[in-house]
Amino acid sequence: MDITIPDPSWGSDLANIILDLEKLRTKQLGGDVPPYIFFQLKDIFHILETLGSARIEGNNTTLSEYVEKIIEDEIKDESSNEIENLENAIKFIEKNTDETTKLNRAYISELHKILTKDLTPPPNGEGSRNPGNLRTHSVSIKSSGHTPPEPLLLNDYFEKFIEFINFEHKEQYQLLMVAIAHHRFEYIHPFDNGNGRMGRLLNYAFLIKLGFKVKDGRIINPSSVFYTNRDKYYDMLSSADSLKDEDVLNWCEYFLLGIKNEIEKIDSLLNLSYVKNHILSPTIKLSLENGHITKEEFKILQYLINKDNISMKSEELSSLGITDSKKKSLAMTKLKKKNIIMPTTSNGRIYTIKFINNYLLRGVMKILDENGFVSDFLNNNQKDKL
Repeated sequence: MDITIPDPSWGSDLANIILDLEKLRTKQLGGDVPPYIFFQLKDIFHILETLGSARIEGNNTTLSEYVEKIIEDEIKDESSNEIENLENAIKFIEKNTDETTKLNRAYISELHKILTKDLTPPPNGEGSRNPGNLRTHSVSIKSSGHTPPEPLLLNDYFEKFIEFINFEHKEQYQLLMVAIAHHRFEYIHPFDNGNGRMGRLLNYAFLIKLGFKVKDGRIINPSSVFYTNRDKYYDMLSSADSLKDEDVLNWCEYFLLGIKNEIEKIDSLLNLSYVKNHILSPTIKLSLENGHITKEEFKILQYLINKDNISMKSEELSSLGITDSKKKSLAMTKLKKKNIIMPTTSNGRIYTIKFINNYLLRGVMKILDENGFVSDFLNNNQKDKL
C-alpha cells in the first residue's frame, strides 16, 4: 500500500506548528555552554529518552532506580539491559546518520539487532526470536482495533515504508513525513517484538536526517512526547489507523506539536547562565546538604561553576585561600577520586565539573525534575504492562 501525505490547510494550527519547527530546524544555535558540559547534559537526556521509551513498553525501572544502577555500575539485570540496548541504539544512530543517510532495510535491521541483543524473546521478554528480520507470524496490537498486515503481505508493506522515508519530499512535507512514518511503522508492526521502541528510535534518526542539530548543538528527548500522556499517545495512534486524511493530520498535529514543545523547552539548556544558576549551582548545594561533599569541596566546585567557561587550573585554588602546593594537590586529588571533576584538555591541567556516572547525577536529576524537564511518568511505580 502506497503511503501518501495529505495536504494540511495552510492556515491551520498544524501549518503554524510546521512553520515554527522549520525555524527551529534552520536556527543557528547560539548556545554558550562549553562542549564538555553540553555533552554531559546530552548524556542525561539520552538516559531520559531511553528509560522513557522502555517504560512505555512496560519496563518498570524508575529513573531513581536506574540512576543508582549507573552510579554503582550495576546494570546487569534484563530490565537494565533493555535500557542499555536503547542507549547503544542511539549511539548507533548518531554514528551512522547524517543528512545524506539512506535509512534502508540494512540500517533498520541492524538497529533492531542492537535493540534486542541478549534479551529474552517473547512472550516472556523484550527480545526477538529473529533479530533484524521481519516477523513470520501474525500479530495483534494491544489497545488497538487495527490488525497489522499478514506475513505474506508484510514485505511489500515494509518496502513501501522504506521507499517513503527515503523519498526526496518537498521541504514543506518533510516534517509531515516524520509524523506519518512513525504511525505507519507501528501500523505495519514489522518485527516480532520491539516495534514501539524501534519507532521511537527512528524518530531520532529522522530528525538528524532532516538537519536538526541533535548530534552536536541541540539536546532532544523525542520520546517524552509520548510518555507524558501514554493514553493519549495510543489513542492518537489508533485514530490514525483509519488512514483517513483528517485522522492522519490530527496525528501529525499531535506528534509535531509535542516535538516543537520539547525542543523549545530543552533549548534553554544551551544557555550558560541558566545551566550555571538553575542546574549546576543547585546540584552542588544539594550535594553539600546531603553530605556527599565537604564545605571545602563545595567552595571549589562553586568557584569552578562561576568561571566563564566552567573550568579551572589547580593553581587557582590560591584565590580560595589554599596556597600550599601540597594542599592544592590533595584537594584536587580528592575531587578526582570522587569522580566529580575531569580534565577538559589532553594535558590534564584544566578541570571541569563532572556530573555523569557519579552521585552528583542524583542531584542533577532532582534539579532537572524541579525545573520541569523530567516527567512524573519516569518515577512512578506503576506495574501495568502495555
